[in-house]
Amino acid sequence: MSVDVVTPGAQDGVIPVHQLRRRKPCRFRLCPLRPVVATVHCMSVHPGESPAGPLPGSEPRADYLDRLMRRESFTALWPLFAKATKPAKELTESFSALVHLRPYIEKLGPCRVIHVGDGAHARTAALFALKSATENISVDPVLNVPLVASWQEKFQVERLSWRKSRLSEVANELNALPPLPVLVTFVHAHTDTDEALSLLHWDAAFTLSCCLQGNQLSRLHPPIMDSEDYCVLSEGRRFQVLVNPKSESLLS
Repeated sequence: MSVDVVTPGAQDGVIPVHQLRRRKPCRFRLCPLRPVVATVHCMSVHPGESPAGPLPGSEPRADYLDRLMRRESFTALWPLFAKATKPAKELTESFSALVHLRPYIEKLGPCRVIHVGDGAHARTAALFALKSATENISVDPVLNVPLVASWQEKFQVERLSWRKSRLSEVANELNALPPLPVLVTFVHAHTDTDEALSLLHWDAAFTLSCCLQGNQLSRLHPPIMDSEDYCVLSEGRRFQVLVNPKSESLLS
């Protein structure tokens, strides 16, 4: 299965008007000087750029879904996401994680992404495996191993593995893997983000909250971004991007 490569261009999605007015793209800053609290309106994010400032209005938009459905990888993704009660919701939630972590993936090069609370179908890990070159590990105690293994074999998906367990039970094992920069996703994960991050060696993280914002949003780590993403077709669309202040890979 080939990996989708994102290159700048209108085919990747709607380019915001305020970006067109700039002579030079706004470079992504990894120094956590202050959190950005804004509304993200479905803009394209390319390597070296951050999601730019908000556009007028706050209506949900289907840009992520449109972009996903135009890619060849959608053929492989659909069997996993079609099993969801609300496939568009699940697709856009997982794609939001990729959009906001992609600048770090481009900066870091080879890296590992641990997807905490990824559900029975390992959907976010599967999406990252198909649409990036990252090594992906899905962690969830209810993961349906036969289903995910069968899907992986059918579509010959590489760089995808899993742990059917709670993070606390496998954190030491994950930390002992061969050294790589580590990103972490919490896509509507029903877990305490700060507690989970305290168990891992990590460089950057993305968390998308739904019903448990007090636990799903970090209270300990000042976010690089703290926003609502209106390309996420869900009522729970507030997210944070976090950078570990001890990250040698990102802040050196």
